[in-house]
Amino acid sequence: MVKRKKIIIGLILLAAIGGWFIWRGRGAGEDTAIEEKRKLSLPTNVIDVADRPYVAIRPLADGRNLDIYIDVLKIPADEIEYELEYQAGTLLQGAFGAIDASDLPTSTRVLLGSCSAGGACTYHEDVRGGTLLTRYLSSNDPYALKSDWKYIDNDERETAHSSKDAKFQVDGANLARQRFIVIFNSPGYPTDVPGEVVSEIYSLETSSALAGEAELTIRANEEGELKIAAWDGSEWITYEGEIDGKMITAEVDLAELYVVVR
Repeated sequence: MVKRKKIIIGLILLAAIGGWFIWRGRGAGEDTAIEEKRKLSLPTNVIDVADRPYVAIRPLADGRNLDIYIDVLKIPADEIEYELEYQAGTLLQGAFGAIDASDLPTSTRVLLGSCSAGGACTYHEDVRGGTLLTRYLSSNDPYALKSDWKYIDNDERETAHSSKDAKFQVDGANLARQRFIVIFNSPGYPTDVPGEVVSEIYSLETSSALAGEAELTIRANEEGELKIAAWDGSEWITYEGEIDGKMITAEVDLAELYVVVR
C-alpha cells in the first residue's frame, strides 16, 4: 500500500513538473510572438521628419555590396533592424539584419547575392533598387521608417540620372565617371538644415568620390521662395535657382544629400 502511494505521488509530481515546463514554454513562445507582432505592426514614417535619422545607401566599387549608413539618432534606440528589398532582373530579392546602435555613426555591409556555408557565392544581376525598411527598437517609443532607393549600374557612362519617384533629376559630366550610383529617398537629414524642409530628402551616393558640378532639378511639395540645400558631409550649402511652380533647377556642386528649403 505504501509503495502504491509513493508511485501515485511520483506520478503527480512528474505531471506537475511537466505542466510547469509546458506552461513555461508556451509563455516564452507567446512572448516571442508578441514581440514579433509588435515589430511587424510598427507603423512607418509617422514621426516628424526633423526627428528622423540621416540614412544613406552607399554602393561599393565591386558592384556586389552596399553599405547602409546611419548617422546620429535624434530619438535614441537600443537596437536597429533593417530589411532591404530590391528588384534583380525579374525577381524580388531581400536582405535583413541588425545594425549596432551603440556607436554612431555606423554602417553595415549588405551583399547583393548569397553565399553558402562552404563559402561559394552567387551574385544577383540587373539590380535596380527597391525599398529600405529600418526599425528603431526601444522600451519606450519604437518607430519604423521606409523609403525607396534606386540602384544604377552606369556601364554606359551616362551623365543624367533620376530618383525612383522622378522628382529628383541630376545631370553632371562627372557622373559619367561613376560606375555605380544609388539615389535614395533618405528618411531624414543631418541637424541644422538651413530653412524649412519642403521636399523629399535625396541621398546621392557613388562608388567613387564625388566631385564637380551638375544641373539639379527637384520637385518641392509646395510653391514659394525655394532654394536647394546640399549637405557635403560636413556643412550645408544653399543654392538659388530657377523656380517653375513647385520645381526648382540650379547649378550645384555634387554632394551626398539634397533637399529643397524655403
